[in-house]
Amino acid sequence: MSFFTIDANKCAADGLCVAECPMGILTMDHKTPAPVEHAEELCINCGHCVAVCPHGAFSLKTMATEACAPMEPELLPAPEVFRRLVRSRRSTRVYKNKPIEQEKLARLLDTARYAPTAKNTQQLGWLVISRKELLEELAGKAVDWMRDLIAKKDPLATTYRMPRLVARWEEGRDPVLRSAPCLVVTHAPETYRYGMVDSTIALTTFELAAATEGVGTCWAGFLFSAAAFWPPLREALNLPAGHVLTGAMMAGYPKNAYQRIPLRNEAQVSWR
Repeated sequence: MSFFTIDANKCAADGLCVAECPMGILTMDHKTPAPVEHAEELCINCGHCVAVCPHGAFSLKTMATEACAPMEPELLPAPEVFRRLVRSRRSTRVYKNKPIEQEKLARLLDTARYAPTAKNTQQLGWLVISRKELLEELAGKAVDWMRDLIAKKDPLATTYRMPRLVARWEEGRDPVLRSAPCLVVTHAPETYRYGMVDSTIALTTFELAAATEGVGTCWAGFLFSAAAFWPPLREALNLPAGHVLTGAMMAGYPKNAYQRIPLRNEAQVSWR
């Protein structure tokens, strides 16, 4: 079977699939799309060819036209609605003692998986942790890392005021995960060079989607940093063999409602 098929009864030979292919592996042969040599090896399975065809004539071996949902542009948010979503999103650090429904988390992850990845490699894995004991264990191991830096008089301990953070932990407050009821982690193969970039895009997509469903989020920077240098934390995360942590985000229902949009610096833009 060819790596793509064309319904001759629907194809208008308009060349849109050829023009849109990012890898340049389609050509017009006798006025119909045809693959170039080694096209199947070069295809990144992005689906642009399937998505752009207004006639529903193009299907990949891995992606049938009828399996792809229509665009429905009328469902897209108006520019001002999206602008308000981005501006009103807050980094939530105070959470209700209420778990996020698994169905909702699954829906948010299903949205986030559509975030772009380098050459459509889709190498990211996801880990969702909602078990309270494990969240406390992870936060505690990050605090152990801080204690180690303080003992070694590492400059990072001063820069990030780690003695104060450790003191808060010892008082029963969580400065690492903020007692969030959920932690969303991304990971990727250690050999994959774009894991950090792909994860940043995916988690940013996740946090914007979360805001539309009343879920607050915050980047778990201390946990992410600790995991890079503290083996006990990496062991507790127990990621798949050969994978490394590429991103971490707290999630939960905000305890408090914000009433205003704080000011931000003007964008520093150069026009050329």
